[in-house]
Amino acid sequence: MRWISLVVSGVSLLAVTQLAQAGLEDEDRVRLEADAHAVTVELFETLAGRLQEAMQEDGPVAAISVCRDDAPAIKTRLSLEKGWQVSRVGTRVRNPLLGTPDAWEREVLDEFERQRADGKAVPELNHSEVVSEGDQRYFRYMRGIGVQGNCLLCHGTDEQIPEPVRDVLDDRYPHDAAWGYEVGDLRGAFTVKIPLKDSKQ
Repeated sequence: MRWISLVVSGVSLLAVTQLAQAGLEDEDRVRLEADAHAVTVELFETLAGRLQEAMQEDGPVAAISVCRDDAPAIKTRLSLEKGWQVSRVGTRVRNPLLGTPDAWEREVLDEFERQRADGKAVPELNHSEVVSEGDQRYFRYMRGIGVQGNCLLCHGTDEQIPEPVRDVLDDRYPHDAAWGYEVGDLRGAFTVKIPLKDSKQ
């Protein structure tokens, strides 16, 4: 599974500063970061395993159904188990109804792109922050998703996407914008949103 391997580093100094300013205790921050990281690992490994199995058995066309059917089911299961919002967002989306980043996620993705332009590898891109929405505070975490070689069979250029795959994509996703990527590009991010129970957390 080398082509789908990811490595994640610690949060940035900026994120740590923001969390400290939000009044989050160090031990709570460490715990939440570890919990959020763990659930993104579970999401990634489960989805990656199903993608690899489908492609080995039935080729790249089968991967389309995994992303369409299995990925939302995995995200829903993890969200229900944890009581959090666990998902993926893209820099460009295949289905505008799924995977479109909210305003905060868009800002983080833009920052990831700036860091990548400065030479930082996608597996090192991650960010955590406490944000307020009305009276509720949330711990939010994002971890970059990079484009690997086999991703190009569905997300590469027209020349790289096999015709049978392109035919299915054109039929299922008339507004598809999630193509034209190159290896090493930022494809999107795993995103976790954890409600904080009280103002002291």
